[in-house]
Amino acid sequence: MAVDIRDCSAGDFEQVLELLQQLWPEADLDGPRLEKVFAASREVDTDECFCAVEDDRIIGFCTMSVKNSLLFAGLAVYVDILIVREGFRKTGVGASLLDTAAQVARDHGCVALELDSGFQRTGAHEFYKAQGFKQLGFLFGKSL
Repeated sequence: MAVDIRDCSAGDFEQVLELLQQLWPEADLDGPRLEKVFAASREVDTDECFCAVEDDRIIGFCTMSVKNSLLFAGLAVYVDILIVREGFRKTGVGASLLDTAAQVARDHGCVALELDSGFQRTGAHEFYKAQGFKQLGFLFGKSL
């Protein structure tokens, strides 16, 4: 499937929020707070935010941030979110988003791309492995 990938704009938030609800169905998402984070991520030089679009409908969304990585001994991109709308999975949209992320990472001078995925997302794990990713560990988090 040929897909159009473009930078996100402020007007994309409502559709992005729909995708976040698909990604985290059990979460009670705070729309106004997420919208502020979405806006901020589009303004920071180290963050990128782009979407896959078909006929003005967002069918995929990716955010990433550039960071210094001792593990990779250089700059790395961390893919914070990668989600493809239900009904469009396994059509190449996710691969297109990851290809874009890799190109943006190279443009920033990065030497690696990394991400995490929830334990329950076993289909996503297989997808990432097919895209050349290796499992490096587990992600731990704590709210403050």
